[in-house]
Amino acid sequence: MPKGKSIHSKEYPVFLQLLIETRQEADLTQAKLAHKTGLSQPYVSAVERGILRLDTLQLRTWLLGCGSDLGTFGAELERRLKTFERDSDGMKARRAKKVSKDKAS
Repeated sequence: MPKGKSIHSKEYPVFLQLLIETRQEADLTQAKLAHKTGLSQPYVSAVERGILRLDTLQLRTWLLGCGSDLGTFGAELERRLKTFERDSDGMKARRAKKVSKDKAS
C-alpha cells in the first residue's frame, strides 16, 4: 500500500463520489445529514470536498444517518474500485502502447 494519507490517493475521489451519492439517494442535504448525525454542515461539506477524512466509526455514523451501513457501502465501494483499477490499468496499457509506437516511428 502506498505511503501517505488516503485523501491524496488516486482512488479517494471514488470514495467521495459514493459518499455524496449515498447522502443524495437518502434525499438529504448536507444540513439535514448534519442535523441527523450531530455533525455540523461545514464538517459534512469539508468531508465531501476531500478536505477532512472520516475514520471508520465516523463513516458508520454518516451511513446510518443516510439509512445505509458499512457492509452495503463497502461492497459498492469495492465494486467501484475494481472498475476504477481495471479502467486505470487499461489506460496505462494504451499509453504505453502509444509511446512504444511513437518511438518506433
